[in-house]
Amino acid sequence: MTSRPSLVHYLRVRRTEDLQFLAAGMCDELLLNANQLENSPERTSAHLRATGYHYMVDPVLWRFQVPAWWQNEKGELKRNYRRLAAHYAEGTRIRLGEGPALATVTKRSDWERIAANVVHYQRQRLNLPCQLDLLDQGLAPELRPSRILAPALVADTEAVDGVNAILVEAAAVAAGEPVVATVVIPKARLNPADVEAILRSVPRVGVLGYFVWTPGVTEDWLVSTPGALRALVAAIQDLAARGVPVIQVQLGYTASALSTIGLAGICHHLGWVDSGESPQRSRAHRRSGRTYVPGVRHTMRFPDAGVCGWHLDAGAYSALYCECPFCTGMLTNGNGPLQLLLEEELEPSGAAMVPTGQAISANTFHYLFSRQLEVRAFAAGTGTQVIAHDIERASALAGHVNAQRLERLAEGLMAA
Repeated sequence: MTSRPSLVHYLRVRRTEDLQFLAAGMCDELLLNANQLENSPERTSAHLRATGYHYMVDPVLWRFQVPAWWQNEKGELKRNYRRLAAHYAEGTRIRLGEGPALATVTKRSDWERIAANVVHYQRQRLNLPCQLDLLDQGLAPELRPSRILAPALVADTEAVDGVNAILVEAAAVAAGEPVVATVVIPKARLNPADVEAILRSVPRVGVLGYFVWTPGVTEDWLVSTPGALRALVAAIQDLAARGVPVIQVQLGYTASALSTIGLAGICHHLGWVDSGESPQRSRAHRRSGRTYVPGVRHTMRFPDAGVCGWHLDAGAYSALYCECPFCTGMLTNGNGPLQLLLEEELEPSGAAMVPTGQAISANTFHYLFSRQLEVRAFAAGTGTQVIAHDIERASALAGHVNAQRLERLAEGLMAA
């Protein structure tokens, strides 16, 4: 499943606008949310043909599990999910999006049909007419995902564990080849007993690899909860022992560090704020007044980040705060990276200061480049050495309190 021996870096695309940030070399492969494809399939298809990126499609079937996860502010089925529901329920009487999935879909045969439709969707949705057809007077090269991702629900009960097993098995049959299974472990079940129950239901046959997603789990909570960290480590080790790659979705730096105990890759989106990516209704919110600080391996509020970095000269900034290509390029040109990263303006209502558009773009590149360096560090050296170096840097930059999270992570991995 991996494209090279090192840790594989996947980038999740959740909005059409995200595509503009995907310069070559920022990641190994894209993970495209199916609802994003429904928002702009033609534009996404054209971008993939132009860039040649390898990609997979996340069917996000779990969105139909709870009404709040597919509804807009008016309580209606969102447009993109209405389109997905039509694709996934094609040829059936299933009414996805009209009630909780477990109440709407009650028969094994219906779950199997949904899985087959999801496989077809991933293979065919992006093969759309484009300008190349007109210029070449023929068909453009077919777009095919690198692998098929089996649909999954959030495993909040053992009943859902059984449904997820059906979905993986049916997807492999429909695909005619092994598929990637998503193992969803919600925060409430991230404990040894529940994780063991989940893993018992995860198929071994017909599986090319595993994506592990822990919705609602942030890095800070994970490393502060020893039992949860042990449970996640045990899950990764169990799945990796099956002889196929295991990819962690979300968790940022912690995910890279988990490569020391068997993780083969990481996947995250472009946002630099660790929210745990909990499955909940999206709501309008202010832009984050936080920035990723590689020197401490977590985000900080703009004022706190400024206290850490404003006083540093170019050499100290690169050694302690950040050495990513974005920051290095700014310093080389005689500019201070923080001038852009921490740039704010008064929001239209005048109620608060928010990052400017330039700051949002700058933080995105800064974050992606920083994550890339983290992936390379863990791929090239031992996890113990990498974390030990980061603990020293965090202490020097912002004091021992900011290094404690890294120390707890190191302790948790050593215990494994």
